[in-house]
Amino acid sequence: MANRCLMGYSRPEMSGLEREERPDRFSERRIFTVLGVHPEPGGYGVAKFSRSSQPYQKWIMDLTQEGAQKFYETFYFDYGHSSIADLAHVTVIFENISMVAAEELWDEPLIDGQASSTRYQDFEKRGFHIPTEIKGSQLEDEYRNLCQRLLSEYRAFLPEVLNFLMERHAWERPADMDDAKYERTLKARAFDVVRYILPMGIRTGLGHILSARTLERRLIDLLSHPLVEIQEIAQELKEAAVKKPAFNPVNERLRPLIEEIEKALPKDSKALSKKIEEIAAFDAPSVPTLVKYAERSESLIKTREATQKLASELAPRIGEVETRLGAQLSERCDPEIEQLATLLYTALPHSYSQLERFVADGLNAKERQEILAIPQKYRGKFDPPPFQTRSGYQFVFDLCVDCGAWRDFHRHRRLVQIHKNLDAELGFDTPPDLQASSLRERYEKLMIEAGGLARRIDAQHAGVGQYALPFAFRRKSLFKMDAAELQYIAELRTGPENHFSVREIAYQMYEAFAKRYPRLAKSMRVIHPSKQEFFQR
Repeated sequence: MANRCLMGYSRPEMSGLEREERPDRFSERRIFTVLGVHPEPGGYGVAKFSRSSQPYQKWIMDLTQEGAQKFYETFYFDYGHSSIADLAHVTVIFENISMVAAEELWDEPLIDGQASSTRYQDFEKRGFHIPTEIKGSQLEDEYRNLCQRLLSEYRAFLPEVLNFLMERHAWERPADMDDAKYERTLKARAFDVVRYILPMGIRTGLGHILSARTLERRLIDLLSHPLVEIQEIAQELKEAAVKKPAFNPVNERLRPLIEEIEKALPKDSKALSKKIEEIAAFDAPSVPTLVKYAERSESLIKTREATQKLASELAPRIGEVETRLGAQLSERCDPEIEQLATLLYTALPHSYSQLERFVADGLNAKERQEILAIPQKYRGKFDPPPFQTRSGYQFVFDLCVDCGAWRDFHRHRRLVQIHKNLDAELGFDTPPDLQASSLRERYEKLMIEAGGLARRIDAQHAGVGQYALPFAFRRKSLFKMDAAELQYIAELRTGPENHFSVREIAYQMYEAFAKRYPRLAKSMRVIHPSKQEFFQR
């Protein structure tokens, strides 16, 4: 009776001899890490835990790309077991892409990455992207001239800002700081100021580590994007992942060794070399199976268009656009109102608080249902719920910040971010150190010129004007989070080592939270922006 199981099934007792002969694989704890396995076979190897009781080291030695492909074709594509694609991780490098494209690539919480830093790198010689949409037109000439002027002024402002900062802060230099560190810190702080001049069309680079499942979803999003550059990047990314040989530094080191083997052992070396190349997966792409079906999504495009159309029809009823700078915390916590206001936020220039009030007081039940139905209407069988429908967050902040600070906040992962398109309508910021210097007039004249060109480009090619906008221009986004993430952001971003505009916004977020929940806020280790430590990095 002791071995009786559910459904009336009883397992026969094993004899003592059978117990002795049975391999005891489960008595000894084993913990180890793994190197040298390619993404798809590596993911397949971990996926086998759910289907095999054999030790990992036994089955992983026999796994091949061909075996992994068959496995994924069956369980991922045919059966829809999506989680197994989370097990294959890929490193992707993007070089010489625009800042506009880079920020779009960052717009995914399930990635880890780093980007070229405007604080520690000189961007003067990187050049800028020419949007396909304006090539061959008068706008291209104007855009080129503007970007060249912006980079010229970026170069010209740097030594002047350095001198200004030196005059202001040299007395704060710690006694034990050597000359090299002193100069590096001054230059980093100067870059914090002159980055306001960089255009969003400037070229940059970044590296991401992400799962094949996330990569597939990102490919679909990017292929469906309205900007040509981002569509082209998505197509090149898919080809790099599925078809092109991945760059493998181990293989690059092995190639000359194989050549030496072939010279030393001319008779038998070809077979040996081929075997080494097979084991090392020479010239193999990273994920030839898992992302090969990623295509442009008509459902995403139709959803975007339908949302824009309905929002435009409702806009006259909402009233004049309210613009409040900094961080505003939502007063409401109703998931339905949140989702409706968020959907409208993506398509209209109004503030989130305006849209919340409109949804709560200005929409009847039928209109609410019509808006809520849009993101679900075009969903395919395997499409996830649209990102904009994520609601139920206790803390929703509407941020209106300069693009430089926005990029820093955009790096945070454990939250939901909903962005408005970048345009010139919110104006620009002038950093305090430029306001107090002789450069202010020159700077503001340049910003006004850039804003004018961006508007003219947008009038002919919607969304393309942002390439001409410097980092100084403001952008609005929703940041939805829980209390723990708010604490993390407030503590990290109010520190003296942060950019001055980032500190201001992070402290505003903390203040809004503290006003509502003073006891919870008491434990947060924040630093008021007035406390400055110029040489802390």
